[in-house]
Amino acid sequence: GTVPAASASSERKEIIVARKTGGGRQSKMSFKFDEVLSSFSTQEDVFQNTLAPLVPQVLAGYEATAFAYGQTGTGKTYTMEGHAGVEEDRGLMPRAAAAVLDALAKGKYTYHHISVSYLEIYNEELTDLLAPVQNQPKLDLLEAGGSRGVCCVGLSEIAVSSLDDIIRLVCAAQERRRVAETRINARSSRSHCIFTMKVLCRRMCPGGEHETVGKLHLVDLAGSECAKKAAYAAGEEPQASPLAAPRPAQAGGALQDLDRERKNINQSLLTLRRVIAALREKTGRVPYRDSKLTRLLQSALGGSCKTVVIATISPALAVVEETISTLTYAEQAAGIQNRPMACSSLRLQGASGILMDGFSMGDMTPGAMGEWSADLEMKLSYLSQEVEEAQAQLALKRFELQEVTERAESAERSLEEKQQEVEKAKEELETEQADKARILAGASALAAELAAAARPLVAAREELVAGLAKLGQTDAAAAEANIAALVKSQQTALQEELDEARASL
Repeated sequence: GTVPAASASSERKEIIVARKTGGGRQSKMSFKFDEVLSSFSTQEDVFQNTLAPLVPQVLAGYEATAFAYGQTGTGKTYTMEGHAGVEEDRGLMPRAAAAVLDALAKGKYTYHHISVSYLEIYNEELTDLLAPVQNQPKLDLLEAGGSRGVCCVGLSEIAVSSLDDIIRLVCAAQERRRVAETRINARSSRSHCIFTMKVLCRRMCPGGEHETVGKLHLVDLAGSECAKKAAYAAGEEPQASPLAAPRPAQAGGALQDLDRERKNINQSLLTLRRVIAALREKTGRVPYRDSKLTRLLQSALGGSCKTVVIATISPALAVVEETISTLTYAEQAAGIQNRPMACSSLRLQGASGILMDGFSMGDMTPGAMGEWSADLEMKLSYLSQEVEEAQAQLALKRFELQEVTERAESAERSLEEKQQEVEKAKEELETEQADKARILAGASALAAELAAAARPLVAAREELVAGLAKLGQTDAAAAEANIAALVKSQQTALQEELDEARASL
């Protein structure tokens, strides 16, 4: 009985939203995006159009972030996590993990190490979903320095080696995540969650090993809620989901808990929208620090990450305003320009050292020694910075050389294959020409044989024609004699009858 207000076209990559304006009239709004997935799209379609292009980037040392944004009940958690027990229903987390593991298993890398972490932001409080409940670490957000953004100090990172390990950790985190029932969603997420996969891998290159450290962040945001639509009326009591983590007892009951959660969720999402608007309009101050969510997403929004925003909407007319709001902010986020940077280094083979000329410290005074020490420290600092910069440039050049070498080898293999194809074509052409020559020789011999066989036949035909002609002349003379004799006998008979007639007269 729900009236639809939004329609999606995957072919045109467009979403059209219609809403009533009064007087039986409608107004339509059109939104265009890089990709549009409809209700007919599968989980595999979502992965191929969002995270599949980012997996090679993570292995190359980049940070990538994908976050699902939209109203509560529109399928954000299903998109990110899905149902681990059914392969077709698996979300982006297990599919991205499987893609990374498959790429690492191809033998291109000499060493790799994968670790995962799972962070929950509930009422602006940080929780480690992979740490034991009874032994929760104290978590805090600190600036990592440089262009590395913000890191969560104390968050556990668990090493994994297979897809089953990752699925097991995701399922354990799902059971602990805080969810509750609202009027419009029977299993509403009451917190934001960030799943991070850190991938370190090495591969051989000329002169040493090229090491990269990439990260993939998958953010499942709690859905925005309208208090009038989602809140329970007086006297109604919400029911916690049987899979939800136990809710801490607070004065005022469950309704007050839901109201507090709703306010914190909407406040953090409002801050996220303000950050997106500030980045889009390029204003002076971007309010990253106004919420812990936006601090953690600082690299993903206007930073050094490669970012994918997945906007989930409901086609129902009852929530058309929330749908338009979601699409508007997703459209604004599409205009943000990030500056991705790879984290890579070159591990050189062997050891290197700095040779210095010999000198004597016996005649140096303490003051001179202090000044010399300070100068040496400055020189060492400068040289260390120069070495670090040179190593970074060398690693980049090595990586570029490796790519050029791989392309050259691929081109050589392609050239060899084409040469083999040309040689094979030449052999086939020579064989075809030899067959053609044999056929022409056989045809000439057959023509000669036919000509030799035709000569006796021509002579026989001429004899036959001559015989027929001679036979025809003899028969004609005999027929003429017969006709003359018959005419003569007829004349004689008529003369006799005439004579008899005269005699009788």
